[in-house]
Amino acid sequence: MSYFRGDPWAADEDPGPLVRPFAVTRGRAGKYVNTLDMLSLVVAVRSETEAATLDREYAEIVRLCQARPVSIAELAAHLNLLLAAVKVLVGDLIESGYLIFRSPTPAANTPDPELLQAVLDGIRNI
Repeated sequence: MSYFRGDPWAADEDPGPLVRPFAVTRGRAGKYVNTLDMLSLVVAVRSETEAATLDREYAEIVRLCQARPVSIAELAAHLNLLLAAVKVLVGDLIESGYLIFRSPTPAANTPDPELLQAVLDGIRNI
């Protein structure tokens, strides 16, 4: 008696990620892992055609970052990879000159929530 429904080797359904993250990053931690935040914005400075010779994940990152800046979190979602793995891949692309990045504004430089609430209340009273 078979415990499988149909052919167990059939590719009818998406099997999910088949490659472990450490295989994608070749077991490396990366130079920019601590510098890149999940909200860091990344933009491509080279064309997709220049990235055509890169591994699939690298080329896909460059493609996604062509039209607009993309956050590390968005890249991870598009690639279906862990944030840590995407940071390593993005770091490699930064180091090789395919991408540039901008870190998010530190929390200390954001406006005071109480001040924002006071401005909102003032606008509502107008």
